[in-house]
Amino acid sequence: MAENWGGGNPFDHIQEWDLERMGPDILDSDQRRSWEMTLRLAGGLPYIWRELARPISEIAYGLLELRPGDRVLLIGEGIEPAGWEQDMRAIIGENGTIDTVEIIRDGREAVHSRKVGRNGQIGCWQWTYTDGIADGHYDAVAVLQATQHSDDWPETAGELLRVVKPGRRIVLAEAVMAGDTFFSRVNSDVHLRSWFDKLFEQLDPSIIPYWSREQIRAAFGDRVESPQSLEWRGIEMFWGRKPHTAQE
Repeated sequence: MAENWGGGNPFDHIQEWDLERMGPDILDSDQRRSWEMTLRLAGGLPYIWRELARPISEIAYGLLELRPGDRVLLIGEGIEPAGWEQDMRAIIGENGTIDTVEIIRDGREAVHSRKVGRNGQIGCWQWTYTDGIADGHYDAVAVLQATQHSDDWPETAGELLRVVKPGRRIVLAEAVMAGDTFFSRVNSDVHLRSWFDKLFEQLDPSIIPYWSREQIRAAFGDRVESPQSLEWRGIEMFWGRKPHTAQE
């Protein structure tokens, strides 16, 4: 029974009393597609990161060990409304620099158009954001709400580490809708499972790209010192320090 848990369509069970209360629009699959997308996406990430997961943002800034005058690379989804750039600028000051790569439009288009990356997952692509950037150019690298969209994290990890200075940190943080922990929560209550199946009536959640904390840690391997990860209320994080060179 567990193998068949959920995944059906609650809208197949609409009753006369539902129509009496909510009207015939609930039978229109196109209408439902719009409602479902609105509930899944509209305002969700800014709300999560501005309010629900604010402590994680603060932890990320601390782990990045940001200093006045630092040069930072920030790759993310919803960077401005999440407040990350503004917060970091307040730490690094007017002499610091933040290069931002906003990928939210690319990410949504890649998922909903079923774009397939080199790893075979939908919604992923090769990251070339640091092409032409000199080795050790940045004092810190942050990947916030963007982890799932790289199609080759061993490659991406090497490239991001290339552009960060020896001895400095890289931090990744993501609010995920995949993985064993997430689905154990969805399946912990019949109401949650019913709502989830409504939200994903017309989008198979299994196509949403996902790199687990274990996969990310393996992708970085021994190229970082003291690699660490954590999960907190649906947020998964990874961080590590680029080793100092022998000359240093």
